[in-house]
Amino acid sequence: MSSRPIPHAKSSFNITSPPIKANGALRRIVVVLLIISTVFTVLYVALSLYIATQLVYIPQKPLYATPALLGLKFHYVTFPSRDDHIQLRGWFIPGVLPNGNLTAQRTIIIVHGTRTNRADKAAGLLNLSGAIAKDGFAVLAFDMRGSGESPPAPLSLGYFEQRDVLGAVDFLKAGSLPYPELGRPRAIGGWGVSMGAATLIMAAAQEPAIRAVVSDCAYADIIPLLERQIPLGDHLPQLFTPGALLSTQALYGVNFYADRPVDFVAQIAPRPILFIHGAADKYIPPSNMDMLAAAARSAPNANVQTWSVPGADHAQSFNTLGKVYVDRIIAFYTAALGSDSGTA
Repeated sequence: MSSRPIPHAKSSFNITSPPIKANGALRRIVVVLLIISTVFTVLYVALSLYIATQLVYIPQKPLYATPALLGLKFHYVTFPSRDDHIQLRGWFIPGVLPNGNLTAQRTIIIVHGTRTNRADKAAGLLNLSGAIAKDGFAVLAFDMRGSGESPPAPLSLGYFEQRDVLGAVDFLKAGSLPYPELGRPRAIGGWGVSMGAATLIMAAAQEPAIRAVVSDCAYADIIPLLERQIPLGDHLPQLFTPGALLSTQALYGVNFYADRPVDFVAQIAPRPILFIHGAADKYIPPSNMDMLAAAARSAPNANVQTWSVPGADHAQSFNTLGKVYVDRIIAFYTAALGSDSGTA
């Protein structure tokens, strides 16, 4: 038998290259997506930087009046903030005793709120300072950095401003005496409103010389407030808020995430704290007072009082109650700091 060669089987697989048109369309889609991504990234960064600048630099409001309007004696003072030595401006008002003599034995540091100054007409700070002085307590009221008559500086909502409060303490303890004949204070207390109250809490946690604290409508944590306010103020989606906060830290060194008085307030114990909050506060919810008071009471030997003022909106408790408000805080300071001896 003769052998015949076995014919090779033909392959059933045909190898074809991808269509050129499909590759071109895919490349175009990728390019478009890259362009959109780049444009969005640039836009996000640019808007975040813009929001950051708008957030930390604000026009400084001039003072509308001085304690002379109230018939009180006072001296202008200048002193440096602690650590970074920004020259802050303010005034020192001696306390007036019932017999008309002046005193500096018990001095209250007044800390104003955001975007205002030591006279703050809306919150009644000049009138409150005058009422405290007329009840026998000296007052050191000053403009924090970037406010009033103090030098321009980024607004940090307490992060840097606590150095200003600590500088005020240093001034009272060792600075040039505005009234040498009255001597130095033997006791120092603090009163703050809104951002000023939050700043005072964080400063007092570091400085035992602040022997009594009145906190009026402080926030427990600034981030929830910023997350609500930044989109409203700049009319932008909330997704830009994290970028703005990170930009603020990168450009100006301001870490808003550290502005949490609730983390520090327990360190003030056993020194007394009086928390005040308007029950109708629509800007900083009254629940912030509850959080701060609970944190303060977690410390051993805590000395905490709370006062919810019916009908009072943000930073309006003094304006709402007037003399009742003054009498309450004067009683608090008298119990905490003692009586005036009546002699220099």
